[in-house]
Amino acid sequence: MYFCGLVGFQFLPPMPHKRPHEHYAGRFKYLTYWNLIVQFLFFAGSCIVDLMKSTSSNQYKLTKIRDKLFGGIVLPYGVFVVFMFWGLYSFDRELIFPKAMDAMFPPWLNHVSHTVILPALIIETYILKHRHPQRKEGFLYALAFGMAYFVWTLYLGLKMDIWVYPVLQIMSWSQRVPFLILSIAGILFIYIIGERINALFWGESVVNKSK
Repeated sequence: MYFCGLVGFQFLPPMPHKRPHEHYAGRFKYLTYWNLIVQFLFFAGSCIVDLMKSTSSNQYKLTKIRDKLFGGIVLPYGVFVVFMFWGLYSFDRELIFPKAMDAMFPPWLNHVSHTVILPALIIETYILKHRHPQRKEGFLYALAFGMAYFVWTLYLGLKMDIWVYPVLQIMSWSQRVPFLILSIAGILFIYIIGERINALFWGESVVNKSK
């Protein structure tokens, strides 16, 4: 599914930017695309780990890495992208997905990128036990990924005069900074919710008590 989404992005026509230089970095500007890559790599890697022999000396280590990435990056950012996209879309779609994009962005790709991620993650949490890392460690993964995109967004805005999403274009600096900080805080909140849901499905043993 995510592989099809990534392939679908390759065949999209250029986005309808008003200024030519805004085509810089293409789809790699968008958190949606970063998240789609993360989801694909995680689920592809999980399949490989599951297919390995249970006696493999590397399987335990790979499973630990998989679980840490799931708890710290894959789950919180997957959920965040879904809620942020549809939240802004419901308020004013021009802030996140202008109507002009309908002609070039097929509905199936929109839903692969912004909808089915949520039920897929819930199902993954329900059917497969993932042991969350210590909360400090999980927060570190979430913050590292978030800061990487935060710095990338600021670079595009300050150096290239490209604000990735329309909602950032219309904001002043006094609005952008709190918006980005609150976004990071929201991701950490989603991390905690994901931790609790995982414990609800699998018991407290899947949550590392050392916070």
